[in-house]
Amino acid sequence: VADGRFHLEAIMIANPALPAFRYDPYAREMTLEQYDQAGMRAARRKAVLAAAPARHWGVVLGTLGRQGNPRLVSHLEGTLARHGRTTLTVLLSEVLPSKLAMFQGIDAWVQVACPRL
Repeated sequence: VADGRFHLEAIMIANPALPAFRYDPYAREMTLEQYDQAGMRAARRKAVLAAAPARHWGVVLGTLGRQGNPRLVSHLEGTLARHGRTTLTVLLSEVLPSKLAMFQGIDAWVQVACPRL
C-alpha cells in the first residue's frame, strides 16, 4: 500500500518473475506495475564500465538510519586495494553532487546506502 513506487521497485528488482501490484489509497486504485529490468541492468553495466579504470575511489557510507553497512565498506576497501586502487571513505546522511564535489581527486564513487540518497 503506497502512493509511490520506491519500495515497490526494490521488490520488483529482487523478484523480477513475480507480478507486483500497487494500491494507491488516495486514488483508491490498484494497478499492476512493471519495471524495466533490462534498462536498469544496462544503465548499471554502463556505469560500472565507466568506473572500471578509476584509480582513486570514494566510498560513501550512508549514515541515515541503519542503511549503511560498515562490513560491506570494509570489503569494498579491501577489494579495491587488492586491485591497486586507493580509497577515501566518507560518511554522509545525504548524498548530493555538491557534497561529493568538495572531495578532489576522486575518479569514481560507490555508495553503500539507500540508492535514493
